[in-house]
Amino acid sequence: MTRRHTDTTLMLCLATVLITLSHLDAFVPDPRIATGGAIGNSLFFFLSGYGLAMSLNAAGSDATSPSLLAYLGKRLSRLYPAVLIVACAMLATLQIQMVSITDIVAAFVWPTPFWFISAVVVFYVPIFYLARLQPAGIATAMAALLVPYVFFYSRLDLSQFVVEGPDYFKWINYFGITLMGCLVARLKLTPKLSLFTVAALLMSLLLFLVTKLTVFRYDMGHLQFLFHVWLYPIVFFSFHIFSSEAVLKPLRATPLFPVVALLGGLTLEIYLTQTAWIHWLEAQNYDFGHTVLLLMALVPVLVFSVLTQWLSQRLTAGASRVLHKPRVNPQKPVDLT
Repeated sequence: MTRRHTDTTLMLCLATVLITLSHLDAFVPDPRIATGGAIGNSLFFFLSGYGLAMSLNAAGSDATSPSLLAYLGKRLSRLYPAVLIVACAMLATLQIQMVSITDIVAAFVWPTPFWFISAVVVFYVPIFYLARLQPAGIATAMAALLVPYVFFYSRLDLSQFVVEGPDYFKWINYFGITLMGCLVARLKLTPKLSLFTVAALLMSLLLFLVTKLTVFRYDMGHLQFLFHVWLYPIVFFSFHIFSSEAVLKPLRATPLFPVVALLGGLTLEIYLTQTAWIHWLEAQNYDFGHTVLLLMALVPVLVFSVLTQWLSQRLTAGASRVLHKPRVNPQKPVDLT
């Protein structure tokens, strides 16, 4: 019996909206509105793990399974054309500077100006092996992440909010979220909307909000690991709700779905372009009202994302034609003797 494909379009759209919203604190009346970045990131990483596991296990264990190099080539060719385009735009607008070979490598190869990209690229190799394990093996790998998490957590300055800081600590958590996506794929779970899943998601969101409002207000910075704990049920129950046919089937019949599909299909490009455009716009310090600033932030992001995707596809197609151009055997000389 063929398993029905799980539609993650709405989850991708929600992740895109939350990530973008979290960067709009300079353009909304109250910066507290600009929230949800950690949840959006978690949805992205979960869906990345889910998609990779589904792809890697689609052929089973036969000889057609991709090699590591083929797998990496396919994934990196999806990411890097858009990364290169947006990094060039950031270079042209002086958001990044290059004075050495190291700067060039850092901007265009790794880590790039986008932490999400640098994390995903690092995750690709272990996921290639872990995603094909049985569910128990993936669950064991998730549990093993507690060791480095606890070790490095004990060395953080917990007097301030650091678990989602610019360093590499949060990568441990997001790798765990990625593995959860692999686990859900390997378990072949079918998203099911129910009163329980809705109540569980609402309770998880409430716990996340309460943690956010109380941990530092009451000098409990040592408990900030709870921010990461609540992300797991939030993502898991979001999968059950927003990828369920009970939600998606009526949504597809509405005029809103093409917008959802557009945003879901531009997740990578929106993530990249909003990083560049919103940071540049903030630096201009325009003295306009919040409505005008919000439009100035969002409309170009959508336009630039569509353009970036189009250019990326053209670059990928052109590179593919060059690299896979069939070799023409030289014509043998005619023997006239």
